[in-house]
Formats: sequence, C-alpha cells, structure tokens
Amino acid sequence: MAAPMEEKAWTSTDGVGAPMSTNRSEPVATEPLERVGTEKELNAETEADKGYQHEKQVERGGFARTQSSLTSTSDGVDEAKSVDRKGEKKKWTRWLNPFKRSNKPPVPSERIVSREYQAGFLSLLTFQWMAPLMDVGYQRPLELNDIWLVNPNRTTEVLSAKLRANFEKRLAAKAKRPLTMAMHDTFKFEFYLGGACQLMASIVQVLTPFTLKYLIQFATAAYYAHTYGQPVPSVGRGIGLVFGITAMQMIQSMCTNHFLFRGMMIGGQARAVLITVIFDKAMKLSGRAKAGGKSTEAPPKELKPGSGEEKKWFKKRLGKDKDSKGKPDKAKGVSGDGQGWGNGRIINLMSTDTYRVDQASGMFHLIWCSPVAILLTLALLVVNLTYSALAGFGLLIIAMPILGRSIRSLFKRRGAINKITDQRVGLTTEILQAARFVKYFGWETSFLDRLASIRAREIRSIQILLSIRNAIMAISMSMPIFASMLAFITYSLSKHTLVAGPIFSSLALFNSLRMPLNLLPLVIGQVIDASSSIDRIQEFLLAEEAQDEAEWDYESKDAVVLKHADFTWERSPTQDPDKTPGKDPRSNKQIKEEHKAEKKAEKEAKKDAKKAKHNGTETPTDGTDSTSTLTEENVHPFQLHDIDFTVGRNELLAVIGTVGSGKSSLLAALAGDMRRTAGSVTLGASRAFCPQYAWIQNATVKENIVFGKDFDQAWYDQVVDACALRPDLEMLPNGDVTEIGERGITVSGGQKQRLNIARAIYFNADIVLMDDPLSAVDAHVGRHIMDNAICGLLKDKCRILATHQLHVLNRCDRILWMQEGRIEIIDTFDNLMAHNAEFQKLMATTAVEEEQEKEEHVNDDEVLDEKKQLEKKKGKKPAGALMQVEERAVKSVSGKIYMAYVRAAGGVWVAPLVILLLILSQGGNIATSLWLSWWTSNKFGYSTGTYIGVYAGLGVVQAFLMFAFSVAMSIFGTRASKVMLHRAVSRVLRAPMSFFDTTPLGRITNRFSKDVDTMDNALTDAMRMYFMTMAMILSVFILIIAYFYYFAIALGPLFLAFMFSASYYRASARELKRHEAVLRSTVFSRFSEAVSGTATVRAYGLQDRFSKSIREAVDDMDSAYYLTFSNQRWLSVRLDSIGNLLVFTTGILVVTSRFNISPSISGLVLSYILSIVQVIQFTVRQLSEVENNMNATERVHYYGTELEEEAPLHLGSVRESWPERGEIVFDNVQMRYRDGLPLVLRGLSMHVNAGERIGIVGRTGAGKSSIMGTLFRLVELSGGSITIDGVNIATIGLGDLRSRLAIIPQDPTLFRGTIRSNLDPFNEHTDLELWSALRQADLVGEEQTMEDTAGRIHLDTTVDEEGLNFSLGQRQLMALARALVRGSQIIVCDEATSSVDFDTDQKIQRTIVQGFRGKTLLCIAHRLKTIIGYDRICVMDQGRIAELDKPVVLYDQGGIFRGMCDRSGIKREDFFDSEEAKVQES
Repeated sequence: MAAPMEEKAWTSTDGVGAPMSTNRSEPVATEPLERVGTEKELNAETEADKGYQHEKQVERGGFARTQSSLTSTSDGVDEAKSVDRKGEKKKWTRWLNPFKRSNKPPVPSERIVSREYQAGFLSLLTFQWMAPLMDVGYQRPLELNDIWLVNPNRTTEVLSAKLRANFEKRLAAKAKRPLTMAMHDTFKFEFYLGGACQLMASIVQVLTPFTLKYLIQFATAAYYAHTYGQPVPSVGRGIGLVFGITAMQMIQSMCTNHFLFRGMMIGGQARAVLITVIFDKAMKLSGRAKAGGKSTEAPPKELKPGSGEEKKWFKKRLGKDKDSKGKPDKAKGVSGDGQGWGNGRIINLMSTDTYRVDQASGMFHLIWCSPVAILLTLALLVVNLTYSALAGFGLLIIAMPILGRSIRSLFKRRGAINKITDQRVGLTTEILQAARFVKYFGWETSFLDRLASIRAREIRSIQILLSIRNAIMAISMSMPIFASMLAFITYSLSKHTLVAGPIFSSLALFNSLRMPLNLLPLVIGQVIDASSSIDRIQEFLLAEEAQDEAEWDYESKDAVVLKHADFTWERSPTQDPDKTPGKDPRSNKQIKEEHKAEKKAEKEAKKDAKKAKHNGTETPTDGTDSTSTLTEENVHPFQLHDIDFTVGRNELLAVIGTVGSGKSSLLAALAGDMRRTAGSVTLGASRAFCPQYAWIQNATVKENIVFGKDFDQAWYDQVVDACALRPDLEMLPNGDVTEIGERGITVSGGQKQRLNIARAIYFNADIVLMDDPLSAVDAHVGRHIMDNAICGLLKDKCRILATHQLHVLNRCDRILWMQEGRIEIIDTFDNLMAHNAEFQKLMATTAVEEEQEKEEHVNDDEVLDEKKQLEKKKGKKPAGALMQVEERAVKSVSGKIYMAYVRAAGGVWVAPLVILLLILSQGGNIATSLWLSWWTSNKFGYSTGTYIGVYAGLGVVQAFLMFAFSVAMSIFGTRASKVMLHRAVSRVLRAPMSFFDTTPLGRITNRFSKDVDTMDNALTDAMRMYFMTMAMILSVFILIIAYFYYFAIALGPLFLAFMFSASYYRASARELKRHEAVLRSTVFSRFSEAVSGTATVRAYGLQDRFSKSIREAVDDMDSAYYLTFSNQRWLSVRLDSIGNLLVFTTGILVVTSRFNISPSISGLVLSYILSIVQVIQFTVRQLSEVENNMNATERVHYYGTELEEEAPLHLGSVRESWPERGEIVFDNVQMRYRDGLPLVLRGLSMHVNAGERIGIVGRTGAGKSSIMGTLFRLVELSGGSITIDGVNIATIGLGDLRSRLAIIPQDPTLFRGTIRSNLDPFNEHTDLELWSALRQADLVGEEQTMEDTAGRIHLDTTVDEEGLNFSLGQRQLMALARALVRGSQIIVCDEATSSVDFDTDQKIQRTIVQGFRGKTLLCIAHRLKTIIGYDRICVMDQGRIAELDKPVVLYDQGGIFRGMCDRSGIKREDFFDSEEAKVQES
C-alpha cells in the first residue's frame, strides 16, 4: 500500500473520505495518501513507507491521539505547509516562467457555481470563463473545492424531472421510440445549436481548400510572369486571399469547437439523467421483471380450477404464446431472452449503456453533416479536375461501404470478446469477494490458472480484432491518397497537363475528406451502439414495477391480516451458457446437441410438472434480494399456499419450521418481496424488515442504524443498549462514527445482525418483521436482545419472528409452524405443548428458558459487569477511517511507468522497433506527395508512365508501412497489458487480509475491469494516433523549412506558445480527470450498494432518500466531468488560433517568395499546412489521452508491484503425509490484526491432542475467530508459535499449510458454476466421493442415487452468484460437504450451524462426529448444546483462555462456562443423557 508522507503538501479536500456525509463543503484533509508530490516522491513508494513507519512510531509514542488527520480541517494547516514542489534547486526557472507565482492560491472554503452560468457572450464564445480555474490548476493541483458546481439548470434534479415528463408524454402519444424522443425533447436547444455549428464548419472546411486554388494560381502567374519578364499581378490580391483563407479557418475552428462542446455536454447530461432514472426504476422493479418473467394473465374467475373450460383457456393462451413461426416461446411466462434484470445487468445499464449514449452524442451530427461535406467536395473536385475526379471519387464510394462492412464484422468479434471479458471480470469479482475463503482453502494458484486461461483467450481475440481494425484503418487513412492518385493519373492520361493550382487544391480537398470519411464509420458505429443501448434502457424503464400488493388499512384492529393468500418466487433468470465462468463458448455441434436434449427434457418436464407441484422448495430472501429459486424451466419456483392468519397490534408471533419450509419466504411476502397470486393481504401499520442476511451500507455505524430517520439521541441510546451494541461501540476505534466496510466486511456476523435489528427498531415502525435475527449471536446476547429489544422496546408493536431458537417460543404469544410452503398449525405455546405430539417431540430437544425474575436480574448485572471491565480495559484507540482513500497519483505519469510498460511489452528493444516503423511510414507519406510536386513541375523530365509508376508504388508502400506500425503497436500493447494484469491479480490474491479489509471491493474490481479495458483497447489506439499525428506534423514542418527558411523564425515563438498552452492545459486537465474518476467511483459504489439492498430499502420505504443520494453523487461527478469538456475546448480555441497563424505565415511566405519558389512546391506546402491545422490540437488531446490512459497502467502497475505480500506459498519441503496425527500446540500466541492496533490474542497457550475435539466459546469479540486466523496464518503472529505434528507452521509455505487443513467457515461461500465445481473446483476427486459427502452432509436423501437428477440437489445443479439460489442453511451444509471432501486431519468449524434449525443442527453435529471421527476438531459454537459432548471446552475472554477443561469439570467449577450453561438452560445431567452427548458418545 502506498503510504502517507511525513509532510503533506496540498492534501485534497476530497469528499471521497466520507462518501455519505451530507455536508460537502467542509474541507477535510483526507487520508494523506491523497497526497500531491513530486514525481520522485510519487514513485518512491519505498521512501514513503519509511516515512510511514516513522509516523506510526510517533503516533504510538502517545501524542496527538485525540485528533487524527482525518478529522482536522485543512484550512490553515495545509497552506502553511504548502511546499514548492519543484524543490529549491530549480528556483531560477521561476524567472523564466512568469505564469508561475510563488504564492499559491488558497483552497476556497466552499464550492461555487460554474462561471459559465453567468459568463458573457465573448467569454462563452472563446471559453475564456475557464481561465480562472485553469490558472489555479497551473499554480497547484486542483482540490475538490476548486471544482465548480454544476450549473443550476443542468443539475440532474432539473433534467431528470424534464426527461420523466417528456417520456410520459411520448408514451401517452404512443411514440415509436419514446425514450429517444423524450431525450430529444429534453435537450433540443443545445442539440440543434450544435448541428447548425457543424453544418457551417463542414461547408467552410470544403471551401477553404477550393479557395487555395486561386492563391496557387496567383503564385503560378507571378512565378511565370517573373521568369518570362511579363507584368506581375499585384501583391494585394495574394495578401487578400491569404487573409480570406485565414478568416475561413477561424470561422471553421469556432464552429467545430462549439459543435463538439454542445455534443459532449448533451452526452454528459444524458448520461447523468439516465443513471438517475435507471436507479429510480431499479428501486421499483418487480421480482418478476427481475427474474425475466413475463407479466401473466390469470384465467377468468368464473372458470372452475381444474375444469375442462380452464384447460381450454390455457390451451388458447399457449397458442398465443407461440411466435409467428409457430414455435413456442422458450418457456412459459418468460419475457424476451429470459435474462431478467438482475443486479449485474442493471449495473451494466448504468455503467456501460449510459456511457455509450454519452459517447455517441459527442459527434452525432457528423452522421448527416459528413455526407453534405462529401458531396460538396465532389462538386468542387469536378470543377477542378473535370470528370477525372470521378475516378478517385468512385474508388472512395466503392471502398467505404466495403470498409464499413468489415467494421461491422468487428462488432461481432467485439461481442464475442465482451463475453470472454464478462467471464473474466465475473470470475475476478467472485474470487475477490471470497478472498478470505480462497486463502483458507489455499486455492489462489488454481484460480489464477483459471483466470490466466480465460485471459489468454481474451488477449488472443483482442489481438486479432485490433489487427483487422488496423488493416482497415491503414487502408482508410490511405484512401484519400489512393483516390487522389487515381484522379491525377486519370487526369494526366486524359491528355491534361498537370497544373499546380487545380492539382494541389484537389490534393487539399482529398485530404479534407480524410476527417469526415474516417469519422463517419466510427460515429455510425457509436450511434448504432447507443441506439441499442437506449433500446435496452427503454425496455428496462418499461419493465413491470413492483406493486406492493398489500392493502393498507390504518384503522383495522389487527396489524396483519392474510386471507387465503398464495405467493410465489420467480423463475431463475436464464443463464447464457457462454457466460458460465471457466467454460469455453459452445460450438455449433454442442448447441445442436443441447437442443435435442432440451426437447427430450421438455417431454419429461411435462411428467415431472405434476409431481413438482407438491415439492415446493424454499428460496432465501436475504438483503441481496435474490428473487428466484434455482429451477430448470420445468421445476416451479418455491411457492406459499393458502396462507391464512391474523396478527394483533401488539402480538409476538414466532414462525418455525425446518430448513426450506418457507419461513423466510413468509416474511419476504409480508415485506412485499414475493408476488401474491391469490387471496388478500392487509397491513394495518408501517413496517420494518430485518432480513436474515443483513444488508449493511458502507457508512458509519450510526448512519446504518438511523437509516434516514431524524436523529433522536435518547431513542438511539435505548436502541443501542437494547441490542447489546454498547460494548461493541466501545471497542470500535471511533465509536458509532466508525465507518463500516463495504457489505459490512469489517464487523462480525453477530454485530451485523445486531445492527440489522437496531435499524429495524430505531425505524419505529408498528410492524417489525425479523428473519432469524438471533442466529448469529451468542446465547446470552440473544437472551439480552429477546428481553430488552423484542420483548422490551418492541413490546407494544406487532412482531413476527422467524427463528430456529426454540427456547424462546414460550415467550411468544402464538406460534406458526411452516411446512413445505403451507401453514402446518398456528396456536399458542401452551396449547401446542398440551395437544400436539410433534411439537412436544420438537420441544423435548430444547430446555425451555425458565423465566425467573431473579435470574433475569443476575443477567443484567453480568452485562453491566462486562461493560465495566471493558471500560477499565480500554483506552480509546487512535481514530482512523477504515477504508483507505484511493491513492491518486498527482503530476504526470512518470517515465518509470512508461519504462515498465515497454518492458512488459517484451523488452527494451520494442520501443526502437516501433519508432523505426513510424519514421519509415511517415517518410513514405511525404515522399509520395513530393513526387507529385516534382511530377507537376516535371523536375526530372521522365515520361508520364515513369512518374505514374513511381507515384503508385510509393502510395502502396506507405500504406503497408502504416499497417505494420499499427499492428506492432497493438500486439506489443496488448502483450504488456496481459503481463501487467497477471502480475496485479497474482499480487492482489497474495495480499494479506488487511488489504481486503481496508480496500473497497469496487475499487479493486474497477482496476481489473475499467483500467484493464483501457489498457487492452484504448491505450494502444491513443498512442498510435499520437505518434502518427506527431510524426505528420514534424515531417510537414521539416518540409516547409526545407523550402521556406523564414518559416523557422515564425515557428519558434509559435512552437513555444503551443508548448505552453499544452502544458498549461494538461496541468488542470489531468487533475479534473482524476477527480472525475474518484467521484465516478463514488457514484458506482453507491449505485451498486443500493441496488443490492433493494429489498431492505423498499421494506423501509426509503427509495427517495437513496435516489437523492445518487443524484447528489452524479452531480458531483458531473461537476468535474463537464469541466473536462470546456477545458478541452479552451485549449482547442487557443491551439487553432496558433495553427491559423501558421497558415497565415505560410500564405504570406508563399506570396512574398512567389518569384523564386516553384508554384508546385508552394502548392504542396499550402495543401499540407491546411490539413495540419486540425491535427495540431488533436495531437495535444491525444497526448492527454495517452497520459490519462497511462494512468490506468500506473494503477494496474501499482497493484502489480507495490502491494504487500503474504509469506510465500511454498517454502522448503513438507512431507506428503503431514499432518499425520493432527496434534496442535499453541505456545504463548500473540496476534494483532494490523500494526498499531491492540493485541487481539494475548499470550494464548493450549495443547490440542491428536484426534481431540475442542469446543471454543466466548462472547462476540473475545478472540474466537482470531484463533482460526492464526492457525491458517491469515494474520501473522506478533509473538509465540503454533506447531502442528512437530512442524512450526511459520516455517512452511502458506500453500502447503492451508491445503492440509479444512475449514467450515461462518459465512458459507459458493461460486457460480455447479455443485460439483463448488465441492471440487480443480477436479481432484471422483464423483462418488463428492456424492457421499453430499449424503453425509444431509443435502441429498438416503434413497436418492447419483444418476437421479430430478431432485433439487445433484452434482450438476447450477449455483447462482454467491449461491443465492440456496437458503443459508443449505449453503452451510455445502460448506460442510466441502470440508468432508477435503479429508484433512484437522478440521476447523467456525459457527458452522448458526443458520439452521435444531434438527439440521443435530444432523450436522452427527455428521461432524461421524464423518470426522479420529480427526482433530476445533469448533467455535454459539449453541452450547452442540458442543457439550466434546472432549474439552475452551472459554475465551478478551484474547486469553479463561477456562479450559472437560465440559463437566468446567460446569462443576462454576465459572464463566457454568454461567453460560445456566443461561442456555443446560443442566448437569444433560452432559450425560442429552441427545448431543449421546451423539458424541456414539
């Protein structure tokens, strides 16, 4: 990690440190990583590290603990520290550069509205309003507060309201493309203004070269008059023409700039508006639309279910569902391709599709202006060259469509590449999300190999694509040259003499065609892309919206009334078989075979459909809002049938049932997540929902609890205490303003769950739905929450609690028992105990908590005691934000990065080779034109045939050389990106866990998707264009100076002005671009975070608040984004004027030296200088483009070289059979998570005998999970040692260590693929082994055979992303099966059964005992019940072992363990005769 410097110059007042803070104007000195330093500083990350160590030592020394750099404002501090970044050495250069001032402008305290808003006409015309910002950017790096806010009339708030209204209007008018037309209505003024400018520019662009003819004729007349002593034409005429041409150039420049500015602004605004409407829609999207289902019609009510009439009705419907060719839809009720609008697709719309619309808007008007310009050019060419021009033009007409077609073929290839890229990014994201897990299992290398093989395919395809594209580019760039050749050859052969005037005017005309002809296919491509994107967005905006089907009746006496209601989940989105990670796209043969198989399956499906009706299976309904059960098309998604019950206004209703019985689904149905298909639902009050899988925002603890409500300190304190969060807040570095990582990665499972409950309670709704909230917390914390929260603060509310903790049932008013999606029975606890045998059996396994008053008091004292101890023990930790601020390089990309890039491309020899090819191809270009000028003046007196032959030959050679140069660039560039990505991914996977805990996932994936995409596709293009234009400019200057020496004098100052403008521009352009990138990632992370928590946001009804936060983020991003456009135009206007001065100078030189320079040379020079004006500003832009794209290389390179690494995977040899016995010795183990944090384990010593089973208990944060971390070396020890079977684990490689241990982790991680690929990703085991593991883990029944694929679970069952198509309990069983397959001698269980019901838990315990017999087992448990039969119990407290002995001995000693047993209702005899003890004994 790049480390902070001791001395901060101009730290950024960036809003990124606190993305959710509302007050944006307050300047905050962010993490010193956002530093601005010299190149040397930036790249000497190592020096920085030393500085960091020093800083940390000082911090530990105990000063400045109260206020970290993160909380201090940067007003006075930073200015005082502002350092002259160039150092003292270069002081004298100050005098040479009057624009650099010694006192830097201060950072403004708040942001102001863009100056464009109030600017006058001239300022708007020349973009002079940008000057103040650019001046500041030149003096010092821009800070966030320097960047002006978006114009009030361009804010997303205003524009999205406009767009919405227009969209509604167009929909009402049944427009064919409502969204496109709505966008037209929203932006029409700027749109047409841009169009008018471009039309004007196109016309002038054609007329200038034509006027050139008259200037050359003037020079020719003067030259020959002078030579033959005749009267010369007056010089005034020539000078007048020069002024005319210059004026036309200026008009063209202004028009082009305003056309581009308007186009880009429309693009940027369209993107901003689309992002917000997409987000708003995502918040309303129905589950069915999400899963790709079609809105369905129900049969009319009067038809009797199951009657003949109903069957007829269905038959008729099926007939309608067939498409025109009579084939049935792919599946019943599937919309479109059945992909549905999953989160990934929505995020894709927001990132890729809106970006495409943005890109296409920039140069949209060229679509119709280019043809106008081309036709006008043709007319003038015919005037110049008579009908000969048609020959050249004919070539263009024939060639362009062919090139267009070949470009189209590229789109197909690009589509195929995108699939591979999606696969790579998908796999990368999954690996990164499960980084901890991948490390536990030691699977890094295997996953890297998987990635490398996908990447190799991707790069190969990209190289082929780029080579074809380069061939097309080389031909299309040479097209004007070939066309002019053909025209001139025809002209010459049709008995015309070549005369300088018409020939060079025509050459300039042909050259002027180059821009429209090259841009036209590009723009058409962009527009086609954008139009399909708009269609996709439109389809999304028109998708079905969730109807919260509940009726609200605030007067009703009951809070919840359900009458005969049926609910269903949705079908699974169709997976594109080509996108399954790690699989090659299919061949045609495979597809045919699959079709056959499909038909066969369809027949079977009909048979199975009848059976399937009775076997409902459950779906998870967690915060990630999965909306589908994994179903092949023939298996129905999980459904709830005939749900009929009422809940009173202050009743506590428990929902119980086995895993997969429909508990979560019932709550989801009440939260509005499942689709109601029959019956009615009436809610009598507001609701809050607490899903099983807590959705935690990347914000502070307080923001997560308050969740958009007004803050009320007293209520907040009550809630925090009721949820037992007080001790946790005291342990967090900044109390309740500590930032929580993305997806809650930095808090434990129990803390996540408690935050989830606290949020639901704080929301103060009258109906609280809780889905198994007590599963992830310790028994006594659960008890505390039950007493103080569920039966305390919420006692007057309607509470519906799904739970596996059967011991709380006697405290509930009624109990609702679910089985297979139906209500089995609903009654009070006492009635069930008295009359229901099943229930009695169930309860026999659970000691009912005895509610004795005194015990409750004892309990409260204990909690208080614990708090006091904690307070005594804890000094406050030094505060610090958790998420590292993204390191943002400042100043330009250093030479080192370019060097690294060249090396990665294949070695140092690559650069000279590419430059040689460049010089040769540019030389060819100039030689071709020179030959033409010698031919017109017949310099060598050859025959016409010779001139023509050489001319044609040179043309072909230069086209070939250009192709060679382009291909070399592409091949070397993609090779570099392949090498650098591989290094970066390897390095990231080998980074310690602390890196993943402090780096938001979005940031890492951003580097591996966006930055790599830039390196693959954009960087080599930008470099190629830059080198080619640069070479072109230099060669033209050399040519001009060779004939007009005085040009060199004019070139000097103009060149200086050019260099200064460019560097002046780049200083601020680079910073704006960087700010935009940082602000963009805020938009992305907020967007994807909110979309993944839709279920929660909806249940709380907070759509508007999230929508507002997205709009703010988008406006912030645009404030920088829009300025990048005006910044470019500011530069263009200035560079164009320099270019126009060059034209003027050349014109004047031609006029003044008209007597002694051959007119054919004058013509050549003039035609070249005209074609070069446009190119000059293009070069500067390309240079910035190269720099911006190199930024991506810098970021990827940084990950590949600068990240910390764990110990090596292999270190010395480890015997094959190790560990044979599984004896573990912890010797005085000390561990802290990161330097500077307190010890989590303090001198832990324990000897675990071979084959011993040890249960580890203790309250949250006591260090239970930390023991596992040390055993797997996820965190290295700070002291002490751990030995396994006589080998000190610190002395062997991590790969060797982790691959020999097995873990069943707390949050079960599954990867996309099949169950087989999840149990055994690298095909090391037979199917039989896998099947027996599934059976042992109780995932498949005894009677199910391996070949039987009808069941819900078999080896080839697909697994969705993160395994969301299985309930949490099923995922935990799969994790267990995975450990069984591994067959290690040492097994670690981390609360592996927190989300399963008691039955399943017992099965798991039985499996653990039998499947792992004779192996060493360390098990962290929440349910004491499960471990009372273990050999020994280890009680952890504050990082130390408090008690360690046989369970009965500890019980008799009466210490902490005894207290825990009492609270869980475990008596002494249970150690001998309870089910668990028997299981253990068996």
